[in-house]
Amino acid sequence: MDFLTELRRRSVFRVAAAYLVAGWAVMQVVGVIARASGMPSWADSFALILLVVGFPIALIIAWAFELTPEGPKRTEARAGDETIKPFRLADGVIVAALVVVMGVVVWQQLAPNTATVVMQTPTDNVVGPEAASIAVLAFEDLSPEGDQEYFSDGISEELLNVLVRVEGLRVASRTSAFQFKGSSIGIPAIADQLNVAHVVEGSVRRAGDTIRITAQLIDASTDEHLWSDTFDRTLTASNIFEVQDEIATAIVAALSERLQGVLPAMEIEVEATTENLTAYELYLQARPLFLARDAFDRADALLAQAVGLDPDFSEAWEMRGALHMLATSYGFIDAEEGELNRLAIEYSQRALAIDPESSLAIAVIANVEDDMVEVSTAASIHRELESYDRALEIDPRNTSALNWRGLTLASVGFVELALEDFARCVEIEPDYSPCHANLVFHSTAVGDDQTAFDYYLAAANSGIAVPALPLSMLARLGKRELFLIVAAEEYGPNAPWADNEMLYEIFRDPGGDWDHLIDAITAFEETRTGASGQTSIDIMIGNYDRYDPDWGIPLGPELAGYRQTDAFQRVLEANGLAEYWRTYGFPPRCREGQAGRIDCD
Repeated sequence: MDFLTELRRRSVFRVAAAYLVAGWAVMQVVGVIARASGMPSWADSFALILLVVGFPIALIIAWAFELTPEGPKRTEARAGDETIKPFRLADGVIVAALVVVMGVVVWQQLAPNTATVVMQTPTDNVVGPEAASIAVLAFEDLSPEGDQEYFSDGISEELLNVLVRVEGLRVASRTSAFQFKGSSIGIPAIADQLNVAHVVEGSVRRAGDTIRITAQLIDASTDEHLWSDTFDRTLTASNIFEVQDEIATAIVAALSERLQGVLPAMEIEVEATTENLTAYELYLQARPLFLARDAFDRADALLAQAVGLDPDFSEAWEMRGALHMLATSYGFIDAEEGELNRLAIEYSQRALAIDPESSLAIAVIANVEDDMVEVSTAASIHRELESYDRALEIDPRNTSALNWRGLTLASVGFVELALEDFARCVEIEPDYSPCHANLVFHSTAVGDDQTAFDYYLAAANSGIAVPALPLSMLARLGKRELFLIVAAEEYGPNAPWADNEMLYEIFRDPGGDWDHLIDAITAFEETRTGASGQTSIDIMIGNYDRYDPDWGIPLGPELAGYRQTDAFQRVLEANGLAEYWRTYGFPPRCREGQAGRIDCD
């Protein structure tokens, strides 16, 4: 009893109560910060260990010392007549806080698990990642010289390409996952941004003729390793593909065990597309240049060496074909457009001779042949769309084929189907800017201006540049200031209208009296080539004969007047659209009219 009295006199009980209240508050704060910042799951446990270790230390200090106006002093032994310190207001606060903490702890243990209820009853505003979802991060280059990043990137990218073929598994895109290369934020935070439940990370160490590949599968919600392994191999092309096979199979097996009934286990086979290691390395060095649409001349030189070493390397041939087609828009290769198109077809055909299932080669040939046709016909339009359908049947994630098919569908009036392709393209590859731009432009073309502007804002907020911001959309939405900025950048100070305020009024009221501008616009265009939007302005204000028949159907609400003219009927006949629609069906806004005319809204 004297010992308990001494504990009370030395305020040990008060310190213990205050420590417990403060410790509970610290644990709540640590939990919030850990979840928000993506700290590893052991952060909570580490904080708890520190508090537990600190508890007896605090009690010892309370026994040995007491706070006085002059500072802390050693507690003296109790005199016989000394009384225990009276109960103070501070003691009451501490006791009340301790009671509250105990009540909260008991309530947390006994109350229903509301997090589980939320998971079982999702709302439109709370959408978590699918259980069968995964991201493959760029593997780290641990080679002694640190010069094998292209190789480690290639290994992780090849693994991603294998996993996307697993039915029922959603895989984050390459560009989305690779943006975290070198990032110091934790796996939970990365997974949260990518909206996936699992993450694959790893490393590649290449030394001489050996290679070590380490990979691990992580449950992002718990930061728990579900599977990990290290593969030491002699460095050959066949061994590289074999390791990709083993890693992918192990990952799917681990996921199927965790997600029973959601994802079946399966044996994965990775086809070796070349047996020549040097050719494969050259291909891996060319691929990031191709994907970045950069230095095509250097990429082509690398691919030329690759197919020189292995003439049956189909992936290198198909990439050569694609980059020659893209070079007509992006440059880098010093050749005329006709020669670039010829080589694009030649290289793509070489790829198809080796692998008839080359989705990219099929799509490239379809795109180039369309560009080479002087005037489209119903047969050429149908053949092109069939080729894109075939390419996407082979590889539904071929974003180039989705984008090109969407453009072709839009050019023949099926804009709603085109928008589905562009949206699917963005879903697969969120950073693929052409599909973002086409979502904006073609939503405007069907008069859905607010949706178009929302697409533009979403892309801009994600750091994706959308080069084409339609003036017609801005005018109809009444965004005058933004309209004037875009118009000034597009047309400059020497446009034939008095100023861009007049252009704004033209787009606001295309049916107004603008005849005096036709000659001025015609002369302006003759001095400037490649100016976007000029022909649309011509047609809006009645200069109907300037429309190129092979440009497809003139879209947009601002061109509705033109679609009622005889000039529009001549365009439909000249570019094969009338025949195509009568053979394969009309788009939503067009139909067969009287006396052989086609009526379009």
